[in-house]
Amino acid sequence: MVSPLVDRLRPIASELFKFVIVGGFCFVLDTVLAYLLRFEVGLGPTTAKALSTIIATAVSYVGNRLWSFAHRVDEDRSQGQDISLYAVINLIGLVITLIPVDIAHYLLSATSPVAFTISGIIGTGFATVFRFWAYRRFVFRSAPELAERAALV
Repeated sequence: MVSPLVDRLRPIASELFKFVIVGGFCFVLDTVLAYLLRFEVGLGPTTAKALSTIIATAVSYVGNRLWSFAHRVDEDRSQGQDISLYAVINLIGLVITLIPVDIAHYLLSATSPVAFTISGIIGTGFATVFRFWAYRRFVFRSAPELAERAALV
């Protein structure tokens, strides 16, 4: 017999695993694009990281909607509402991401590629925790029975 705690955590664990896979891919995409935009194209640190995050966010939306939280997508809700909420949450996530980048660059004068990359990773880490909570809470909501059924898949 499976404990009630395991039964309650199973849907979250399944979503979290899928979220991490999608997020891992988008993390690599974001990190590589930020580096290229900053040091190959020559954009400023805030602009480079903002653009890379926006592109990775678009890819993330598709992956999370079609896979990570597919069982939570209510077909009766308009996709426009999902995208609007997703955009607002990711705008907040973008600000969270940019704080360490800007602190490192503008306050600490740490302008090396390593400092830029590490500060971006730190910001992305904080923003990821916020996004997972916010996606589950506001964007990809569903009835509990749908989440339980999806956990069995």
